[in-house]
Amino acid sequence: MRRTEIVDMIRSILHKVAPNAQIILYGSEARGEARPDSDIDLLILVDEPQLTPEYEQEIIRPLYELEVKSGVIISPMIMLRRLWENRPFQTPFSLNVMNEGIVL
Repeated sequence: MRRTEIVDMIRSILHKVAPNAQIILYGSEARGEARPDSDIDLLILVDEPQLTPEYEQEIIRPLYELEVKSGVIISPMIMLRRLWENRPFQTPFSLNVMNEGIVL
């Protein structure tokens, strides 16, 4: 399975399980520098009142199944959109996502 196919499948899966989420691909895959052993880094911003472990599992479970099927590690970070948009300061992580992130 090609990496572009995996990214397309991630997009499709997440639009089904979290239709209002904003999905941002970042890291080596977004920069076009991914190697065969590189993971696929995702920031998933959700519009929920709170982020429960159950809701996180609803999102992560199908990604894990794709990870097993494809052999490519998928590294999702799930965050409330309002916390991302209203963070009090920039971090190296947030700057990295903002500079190289690709919205899926």
